[in-house]
Amino acid sequence: MNVSFLASIILFAGSIDSMDVSIIPENWIFGYDCLIDASAGGKWINNHPVIDSTGIDAAVSVRIESQEVDFLATGAIQSDSISRVLFRRGRGSVKWPGTPWIGAGVYLNDRQPFIAGLSNPVVEWGWVDIDSIQGYGLSSGGILGFRGEYLIQLTHGDTLTQLDVHSPWMGFLGVDYSRAQLRTYDSIPDENIIVNVLSVRGDFRYFSPWLIVAGADGEQGKWAVSGEIREYSPFDTRWGSIEIVPGIHFAGNNIEFPGSAFVSGQKVITLGAFLESRRYFASAGIKGMVDLESDSLSGVSASAGLISRAGVAWDVIFDYYADGDYRTVISSVTSDSYASAGIAVEIINDSSRVTGSASYSPRDDVCAELTVSGDIDDSLQPACGLAVSTALGPVTGLVRIDWNYADSPSFRIDLRGLLK
Repeated sequence: MNVSFLASIILFAGSIDSMDVSIIPENWIFGYDCLIDASAGGKWINNHPVIDSTGIDAAVSVRIESQEVDFLATGAIQSDSISRVLFRRGRGSVKWPGTPWIGAGVYLNDRQPFIAGLSNPVVEWGWVDIDSIQGYGLSSGGILGFRGEYLIQLTHGDTLTQLDVHSPWMGFLGVDYSRAQLRTYDSIPDENIIVNVLSVRGDFRYFSPWLIVAGADGEQGKWAVSGEIREYSPFDTRWGSIEIVPGIHFAGNNIEFPGSAFVSGQKVITLGAFLESRRYFASAGIKGMVDLESDSLSGVSASAGLISRAGVAWDVIFDYYADGDYRTVISSVTSDSYASAGIAVEIINDSSRVTGSASYSPRDDVCAELTVSGDIDDSLQPACGLAVSTALGPVTGLVRIDWNYADSPSFRIDLRGLLK
């Protein structure tokens, strides 16, 4: 690893503090930071460690902010087999002076599309490579909580447009609308992706309805709807209140949403019951799922957790599906101020595995953790992992060794820091 290269980055970050920023207006905020990530990895060969990969990534960001201006520029220096300098991220946006609700901006490698669902996202991070996005946009907001933004961006020659509108909270209801559209440069219809998502969240004191409606401009089979009723607690017991959560999750047969919120052709009805204890360190829940199309998603999922008076934490998870798949996890952990130890048993269909773990922190900024696992079946297939981490001010370090019965032991060393 090039130590002198890493040292020069740290000195450069420190030298920024001596820069003359008197040209920045008094009511503006000027800031900078340097994020450093250095790593090395390898394996044991002939009874001694051999490093086969190294890398250093240092990103320096400069920010200038005021009520009307938001500027960010990030440059990076990378060194692995070769050293290179690159521009990683840039943003420049302005608001109309005197009013907070009209603005415009230019973005480079910024503003990646993301649309949330009830639990899993409808549009996932990483759908479009962030390093290929550049474009501009308009924004508005600031009136009673209303916010809106429209972006036009290019990525690998394709056109990506994003629209996000968030209504103000009306005391009992809020509505969000998001749209992401990717048009390919050769205009092949089958490769174009359009996602419209309408989110409705309510609060009617005794229950809170949540609804997600998604579609692709009325195209046949490209629709989905998901809804749940939350915070409905009709029962009180000596252990606490029980919340009932009914839900539906339907989708057309031709959906192509770049996220995991919906499965093509699913028609699932769910009903869950969850214990919220007010007197004990305990929780429990059970959820049933009925797939109206097939048995692949029909089943039941249950979980429970408890912390005893002696400080032992117990957790149980059980999943069973109508097609015969099942999973059970039972774990127990005990800990004090400096150390912890635990054991877990996981059973997935016909395979089972037991894992033991222990950790020790001799001081607040040092921690070591050891895990050992093996098959309960005849094969055993042992695996071990040892990790030691430490924090020295803004810098953290990690040394990890992993061994699997079928491979040679591997190791990794990480050094990270955020200098401001």
